[in-house]
Amino acid sequence: MSKKVILRKSGNSMIFTVPSDLKDSLGKEFTVTKRSDGSVLYTPVKHHNVFDSSEFKNHDFQADLHNDPELSELKPVGKEKLDD
Repeated sequence: MSKKVILRKSGNSMIFTVPSDLKDSLGKEFTVTKRSDGSVLYTPVKHHNVFDSSEFKNHDFQADLHNDPELSELKPVGKEKLDD
């Protein structure tokens, strides 16, 4: 897909308008790269899930709950729902 857009100034920033048919990209983060030939490339930012690493996959979180006093079970103080 190729469409023509215009670079505009808004305050202290320069902006490209994005065609409305790209609405599925609304809210996504992009990195911007200006290439030596003058072209501008927008690349979606891929978020890395820290819990997807082998360090976390093999970590014993139940042992943490048992061994760390700051992670002890919370005591209800009000009208918390205790059972489903």
